Amino acid sequence: MTLASLERIERRFGDFEVLTGASLRIDEKERVGIVGDNGSGKTTLIRILAGADEPDRGERNLRRNLRIAYAEQVPKIEPGTSIRDYVLRGDGTFDRLESEVRALEQALAANPTEERLLREYGELQGRFEAAGGYDRTHVCERVLSGIGFAEHEWSKDASVLSGGEKSRLVLAALMTSPADLLILDEPTNHLDLEGIAFVEDHVRRYPGAVVVISHDRRFLNAGVTRIVEVDDGATTSWPGNYDAWRKLKDERLLAEARQFKSEQAYFEKEMEYIRRNNAGRMARQAKGRLRKLQRLAFVSRPKGEKSGMRLQFADKVRGQSGQTILEGQDLTLRIGDRTLVANGSFRIVHGECMGLVGRNGTGKSTLLRAIAGRHPLSAGEIRRAHGIQIGTFSQDVTDLPHGRTVLDALRMLDPEATEKELRDHLALFLFSGDDVEAPVDGLSGGEKQRLSLARLTRSHHDMLCLDEPTNHLDVAGREGLEQAIAEFPGAVLLITHDRQLLASASNRILALENQRLRTFDGGFDAFIRAAADATPARRTDTAAAQPAKPSAPTSSAAPTKIRNPMMFQKLEEQIFALEEELESVRTAMTQEENYLDAARMRDLQEREAKLDADLAAAYERWENWNEG
Repeated sequence: MTLASLERIERRFGDFEVLTGASLRIDEKERVGIVGDNGSGKTTLIRILAGADEPDRGERNLRRNLRIAYAEQVPKIEPGTSIRDYVLRGDGTFDRLESEVRALEQALAANPTEERLLREYGELQGRFEAAGGYDRTHVCERVLSGIGFAEHEWSKDASVLSGGEKSRLVLAALMTSPADLLILDEPTNHLDLEGIAFVEDHVRRYPGAVVVISHDRRFLNAGVTRIVEVDDGATTSWPGNYDAWRKLKDERLLAEARQFKSEQAYFEKEMEYIRRNNAGRMARQAKGRLRKLQRLAFVSRPKGEKSGMRLQFADKVRGQSGQTILEGQDLTLRIGDRTLVANGSFRIVHGECMGLVGRNGTGKSTLLRAIAGRHPLSAGEIRRAHGIQIGTFSQDVTDLPHGRTVLDALRMLDPEATEKELRDHLALFLFSGDDVEAPVDGLSGGEKQRLSLARLTRSHHDMLCLDEPTNHLDVAGREGLEQAIAEFPGAVLLITHDRQLLASASNRILALENQRLRTFDGGFDAFIRAAADATPARRTDTAAAQPAKPSAPTSSAAPTKIRNPMMFQKLEEQIFALEEELESVRTAMTQEENYLDAARMRDLQEREAKLDADLAAAYERWENWNEG
């Protein structure tokens, strides 16, 4: 059943046409990924879908009583509202339901036998239960933990949070709001690897439909079943996930190119015949062929892939493959009285890319700045190869000059280059024409990142320290960066939450956790496997399990020597089966045909209580397996 649809949507901002006939259909339980270049109109499309913006032309159709969860921007939060209370309040649905329940309870107190009130009260309680009202506190706290808010932060005043923290807070409120359609715009921004995996798992399990804009290729592969591409103001729907879309699109482009080439060859052959026989005894046949050509509908020349940002780091570096280029020994790193790294050691060799991973707030960026020589150590030392040149890219793009133009910002690094050389280089980063005369201070966040990368690639470095270089880059830009890192012959230390980039670029992983540094050989996927092997619980795409209950098995509780491992494995399989059945029951409780039927809801509630009890008993047996 179709939940919502957009038909022939047009939207203009001034003289700029953003959407020129875009269409979109969302069916029940679908997982739809919206992709396209930056500025293509993806956000405009979903704002219209959510009702936050009106189209200039076209139709928006919604199923009756459709509940949509969407937040278009970071809201103003009243001082005094805690993080936990903000998420508990959500969009106000539960407050309204509770008010209605209280009002009906008062009416029933005065008229306890009135059937209409009893029926309404039962239906309202069913809606409240099905929406997760009685379990709301647990769900909200689980989501807050999952996206990176520690328990000691829940009482913090939400109005003083940073922009990134507020974005995570809004995401938590959306994820816990009862809705038939969840709309997310770049939900993985501002999340660490574990938070991304948590949201990915939530999207897979969500009982309603989900529409998501994302540049995270692994997220799109794992979480969506259909891709809608926004290009030149129009939309094209493709079945499958991100990889399927790329494959199908490449195949279509190839087929169109072959058809165009075949038709062009046929056209040239026919025109040659017509030119040779335009007069004389074959003129009638020539005119007939001309009329036939005029009636044929030839395909247009395939547009092919748009030119994306082409990245290439300078390849003149010093060092030999395998040579230690930088080494840290017994490092201690503090900010104020807070210790980020205690007695940590590592080394980076020439020719490798090392990924630096860890939860938000652990100190990855500070450690990277210390490695680059831009932050002091509290203890220990970092030894760098003689004469090594380190280039850095920071999240806040602090390297850009103020009061200068884009062209000036590049000329400062290479004053002997001609203007044409500088303009040609900037064009590789999508700055062309008058763009190069724009003031640096007026650039958007994405434009500043592109300019910072343009400056970084214009200079010669032996080692690169890159802190979240994919923020504000679309898929094409991320793939360009991936290729550039692969081709760079020096060393790279990379912080990124783009798991595809980590998997394709990194040779080793440096993990920062609980003030400790650990090195993992074999790249990101090997790191994930090693982390997964350390715990018996099922894993998502990071090193953290996402159990249905806080007391679910974790690596810290796992016995080092398992008594009767075959029976232990069966117990874990039983836990997984109980978790899946419990999830299925809770999903059924959200379905209208069930929560409107009092007898069905009673059966489902009884089944939920039984499964909860069985799961709790199984968890207890797991935790105490080797104690008996």
